[in-house]
Amino acid sequence: MERIDDLCAEFERKWQSDQSPSIESALTEDISPEERDVLLAELVVLDVDYRRRRSENPTEQDYLDRFPNSVSVIRDAFRGNDQPKRAFIPPSVEQLGEQFPNLKITELLGAGGMGAVYKARQEGLDRVVALKILPEEFGHDVKFALRFTREARTLAKLNHPNIVSVFEFGHVGDTYYFLMEYVDGSTLRDVVAAGQLEPAHALAIVPHLCDALQYAHDNGVIHRDIKPENILMAVDGSVKIADFGLSRLLGDENQPSPLTGTHQIMGTPRYMAPEQLEGARGVDHRADIYSLGVVFYEMLTGELPIGRFAAPSKKVQIDVRLDDVVLRTLEKEPRRRYQRASQIKSDVQSIASGDRAALAPTQIVDSASHRDRVPSSAGIQEQELAGRLLLTRRQLMERVKSALRPLGVGQVLQILIGVALIALGAYCWAPNTHVPHQLVSGVIVHVYGLLLIISAANVLVRIKRIDTAKPITEIREKLDAVRRFSLWVGPVIGFAWWLIWIPVVVAAGFDQVLHPNSLSPSLIVGMIGIVVSFGLYAMAMKSEHWRQKIGGRSVTNAERELTEIEQTNIH
Repeated sequence: MERIDDLCAEFERKWQSDQSPSIESALTEDISPEERDVLLAELVVLDVDYRRRRSENPTEQDYLDRFPNSVSVIRDAFRGNDQPKRAFIPPSVEQLGEQFPNLKITELLGAGGMGAVYKARQEGLDRVVALKILPEEFGHDVKFALRFTREARTLAKLNHPNIVSVFEFGHVGDTYYFLMEYVDGSTLRDVVAAGQLEPAHALAIVPHLCDALQYAHDNGVIHRDIKPENILMAVDGSVKIADFGLSRLLGDENQPSPLTGTHQIMGTPRYMAPEQLEGARGVDHRADIYSLGVVFYEMLTGELPIGRFAAPSKKVQIDVRLDDVVLRTLEKEPRRRYQRASQIKSDVQSIASGDRAALAPTQIVDSASHRDRVPSSAGIQEQELAGRLLLTRRQLMERVKSALRPLGVGQVLQILIGVALIALGAYCWAPNTHVPHQLVSGVIVHVYGLLLIISAANVLVRIKRIDTAKPITEIREKLDAVRRFSLWVGPVIGFAWWLIWIPVVVAAGFDQVLHPNSLSPSLIVGMIGIVVSFGLYAMAMKSEHWRQKIGGRSVTNAERELTEIEQTNIH
């Protein structure tokens, strides 16, 4: 299944990159016949969805002609699509005006499987409203009528600035309708598709969505279909969640839904929590948390988290701590997710209290005129607040310098130790050149001190040559050079920062001054030091874990900071 997920993810990424991938090319992979049928069904669903977004009208017959040997797969894929069996043709403004004489209907805003939405004016109250109607054929179906009525009643109970308000609902003949707040602006889908959603703006939107969901959940309402199409972006900078038609009261969640067929799952699959897709009983508000995570990821990266997806910070310039927030919302097990939407808001705002970076204002596309609109001053302030999440390269590189600072201090100490050992060696052999064992011991200590100084000075020079203004790849190469040099000279000087050889040289040198007969035990200790040192070197060459551990904690920490910078794509 992971392989199928990866192929579907690649197929969808091509659509999101304004390409028109062919299903046939994706099916050329060497897979079993069973996997091919599953993959074909998934690709057909994706293909139909993206073609409809481009105002195309793909039909079942189109795919039957292309895949004549997969008739049952194609038909199952189309049956699984939650659309009316007969194409819904929304009535004209004039036809609808006759049914609703108290409204002045001006234009059709959109249509879908649940009906159509029109812009209208209530003459008596002199206010602009949105009129949503259900196709007449559904009016004869008790299940669909109940579904529509429940949507209106659920919305009518909710009174929140980030939730679309319902003013009135009912039916005229076989046409069920409700009047709701008209939001002048675009859907989040329009903004994402236009490529005009900056990360800072996405981060400013999330707290509003959390507020709306937390309010709904506190009132016993689950949305169950959070997706960009149901998130409205008003030109005044406000954000509102629409279409609670798929929600169900928390108190009734353990009862089988009479509105859901045995083969039909309420919601949009790509945004649904795993437990929703499985049709599990007792799906609760944490399904909305998961859907919000999918929307959050898509807002930040422009892609959906399908298959093996990368953390957001690898695709966009944001604080890497946001990875934990987004990925926690996308946990497959409900208990491992955030338990409340307010927790997401709290964590995002907590991260936002960090360093601040300048941001350009984000523009929102008006779906009707496609003209750019500038958010209100309040919206800009929110974007600037969210901009604190975007750390500059200079600030991030300071972390690399701080990580390397202890290494530099260690080299200075090593040089001082080397000077002390040179003095000790000179004390051993200079006055005793006629005594062989003292001469040998003194020279060993003297040479070892020189090695310590040379290696430490070399490391200091290599650190000094690291220019944080250079490309990340070049910085990483220089860091690797520091580690490689340390590992290369390690066996010779015994990994000095672990001080393995210092007691050895004391045994081989200073002890010789006091105990002339202890040369053999000192050499044995020295050999043990050599074996341990080369053993560590061999482990470092075989294992990345030991290479990082033996290569120095400062280098490891600097590499980690550099990796975080690299993940944010700041070059």
